[in-house]
This record gives sequence, structure tokens and C-alpha cells, in this order.
Amino acid sequence: MINKSDKKKVLIPNRGVIALDIIDSLKSIGLETILLYSPEDANSLAVKLACRSYKFLSSKLEDSYLDREMIIEKALELNVDYIHPGYGFLAEDPEFFRLCEEKNIDVIGPGSKVLSIVENKIELRKIAEDLGIRVLKYSKIIKSRLDYEKIPDSFHYPIILKPVKGQGGKQIRVVENKASGEERASKMLHREDTKRMGIFAEEFYPDSHHIEIPFIRDINGNILFLPEIESSIQRRFQKIFQESPSINISDNLRESLYEDSRKLVEEINFVGLGYTEFIVNNGASYFSEINPSFQINTLIPEIHMIANFLKKQFAISNGELLHHVKGVRILKPKYTILLVSLMAENPFDDFRPSSGIVTEFFNYSTIRNMFKTSLYTGAKVSPLYDPYIGKIATFAERRENSIKDMNNFLKNIIIKGIRTNLNFLRHVLDSNCLFSGDTTIDFLNKKCKFNERKRTDDEHLVAAALLSSIFHVDNRKKNYKERLEKMKQPGFFKRLFKKF
Repeated sequence: MINKSDKKKVLIPNRGVIALDIIDSLKSIGLETILLYSPEDANSLAVKLACRSYKFLSSKLEDSYLDREMIIEKALELNVDYIHPGYGFLAEDPEFFRLCEEKNIDVIGPGSKVLSIVENKIELRKIAEDLGIRVLKYSKIIKSRLDYEKIPDSFHYPIILKPVKGQGGKQIRVVENKASGEERASKMLHREDTKRMGIFAEEFYPDSHHIEIPFIRDINGNILFLPEIESSIQRRFQKIFQESPSINISDNLRESLYEDSRKLVEEINFVGLGYTEFIVNNGASYFSEINPSFQINTLIPEIHMIANFLKKQFAISNGELLHHVKGVRILKPKYTILLVSLMAENPFDDFRPSSGIVTEFFNYSTIRNMFKTSLYTGAKVSPLYDPYIGKIATFAERRENSIKDMNNFLKNIIIKGIRTNLNFLRHVLDSNCLFSGDTTIDFLNKKCKFNERKRTDDEHLVAAALLSSIFHVDNRKKNYKERLEKMKQPGFFKRLFKKF
């Protein structure tokens, strides 16, 4: 605990659920939490709950949550002791960390040197290969159409095109053949954030599994590994359903993933909280990348360990050692944990983002679920930012019970005023393939096609109501036309006013 007389300050340039998590966690250990927020987020829960809040001048990302210089200037002005960047935005930006280090500002995370290594996906794979770790087949850097044409014919389509630098899966694209690949590569290289460092191609295995290994490493090199997370069910390469442990990998493969992860994090001297990511195809694992920050799915290892990982992350960044860990420790799971991402988007309109004011919000929790969200009745969901609005976890000793609990909990959530992906998540949970564990990266395209599902009774009622309202509006339009024609007739107003 921090003494009240020596109360230290942490600056939080973030928003939504992660800002709430940081505020709640770090206030509980005596830190003063200072939030930087955009005008668009002025009425958010994070603003209400932080010890102090300061508003950016603009809601544009480049002038607020992505403005390195402005954030550092505010940190110096307020004389803060730490910055916690959360996830997304600047959380994995080595340049931001480097600038902070120059100004002697401690940023919670692994440091600029490690982030520079992790950020470059090509260089990181070369390090993995040198350590004898198998990696996905990848191309040289592509910076022009000519570079794309040089991709060897030995590459088997479909392939994935990825930025060399970047975080998340929003810019990842799958191409089915060379012609469509050239066109897609040209479009990607026109973006400011990809044309400088370029993109690369990677072989795509749609029937594979996406496995993450969470870990914490301290300054003495002690490593705590948490149970693996399977994140195979993705929509547009965004993880929407995750579970831990995976039922699709063997014990021998699991040990191999831990060993490969140990080699990598030791080689780059990673200190802090992170995730190594692998693709598992036909029983063989291939290293993909490292996520070097707190993530949405950190709730899973937190439940496994019954611990607050934001507090642990802060302690490790301050030089504290892992308790009860000497060398390498692998935590064994007691529960099957499921996690879904709640999004403000309309699944009936190609998942377009939804925005507006939440007019009603209700949920009913049980002892075996957790719901973390930035929503409340009256909350504003902005169209300017990512539509992610919450995460929901359930856990039970038996996997089938965890699935049933999640399904029941999703049915106990009421959100009005905006559209959400709740119906979509319920549909995923009802899938026989999910229940049997047949979950792969192409799950939503091949095994759980949302648009081909049978409509529920509620959806039929909504559709009937919408159809009825359309007929009503059409009839009103016809009546207005008839009245307008009458008004145009000679002497209409004279006849009208005789009635008074």
C-alpha cells in the first residue's frame, strides 16, 4: 500500500472499460487517478469515477488519445509519477514509451526497447526462427505491387496480408488468389500507417486454432505462465469468443507452447505482462506474434488466478518480484472460463457500428459470471471510437456448464437505445459445433453462419411491427396527397372558414 502522505499520481489517457479498470484497481492501492478524456466522453463513467479529469481540446483521435506530445506535456504539467496507457491507442507504441523515458516518466509496460522488437512482426519471427521455433510461412516485406509479384509460387492460397507494424486485426485481409492479392495490397499500401513499413504475406489455415499463452515475467527472470486461451472464433480477425483452457490441444503440445514462449520472452528480456500467440494446425504449432500489454482477455487469467492483474502489472513495473515463483511456474486450471466481447453494432446490418444514448440498461448476475462494461442508463455511445462496450465472462468446473451459464446470462441483459451484438453472441453460444469444441479460425464462415439462422419469435414480431409501420407511413403519405389536392381546389379556404 502507498502511504497517504506519499500519494503518487497516475495519468490515464484512455477510455471505456479499460479506463474504468485502471481507475478502480489503482485507486484501491492508494494511487491518485487522473484521467485524460475527449469532449465526446465527457459524460462517461470513467470521468465520474476518476480522482481528477482533464479534457482534451478535440475528440479526434490524433488530437486526443493518440497525441503523444500533448499527453506527455500534460503529464509534466501535473507532475505525475506514472502513465498507464491501458490497451489500444498508445499502449504498444515504442515511440511514446521512448519519449516518456527521455522525460523520466514511468509508463506501465515492458519499455520502448522491447516494444520496438515486438512491433516488427518480421524481425520477431526471425528471432523465433533463430531459437528453433517453428513460424508461419511469411514473405519478404511488400512496399509496392512489384514486391507483391515476387511472392514465391510455393505460397499456397488463401493467404493473409498483414502490416509489418501494428496492433489488433482490423487491417488484416484474406485473399484467395494472386490477382485479388495484388489489388488488396495496393489498397493497403495507400494507407499512411502501412506504406512506410510495408506489409507482408502469410499462409492462411482456415481450419486451424488460435492459441494465446498469458505470462508475467519479473526483473529476475522468474516467469508465471497462465492456462492457454483459445481465441479461434473471430469476426474480421477481432476476437469475439474465447475460452480457457483449450480442448483442442494435447498436453505435449501445451508443454511445447510454454517452452517456446519461455525461450522468446527470455531472449528479448521481456519484463511485465504479455501474451505469446500461436497458430495450431493439424497438431503442429506456429509462432505468430506477441501482445505486450494488458488485453481485453486478461480477465481470463485473472479469474484463473483470482488476482487483479493491473495491480500485478504495476508491481512488476516497479521492480517487485513474483511471489511464490522461482524460475518457471505453470498454473493449472480449475475452471473452464468463457469470455465474449459486447459490441455496439448491428448484426442484422453487416455489423455496422451503432451509436446513441442508452435509454435502458439492465443485467442480472450470478456467482459464476462477470460483466465489465462502460454502459449505464443515459450513457452516450459515440460513433467516433471502437464499438467495443464490454466483456462478459462465465466460469465453471465443467465446460458445458460454463456455456449454459453464458447463454443464460446473455438472455438476462437488456440494452435499449443502441443496437448490440447480443443476438449474434446468443447464436454463437447455441451452435452445436461450439458445444462439441469444433472451433476454428473460420468458424463463423463455415460452421455458424449468422445470416442463415432461423429467426426467433421475438425477431418475427419485430419484423412484423416494422412492416406494419411501413404500411402505416405509406397510407399516411397517400392521405396527405389527397388532402393537398383538395387544398389546391378553388374556394377551399372559403369553405373551410365558414365552419367556424
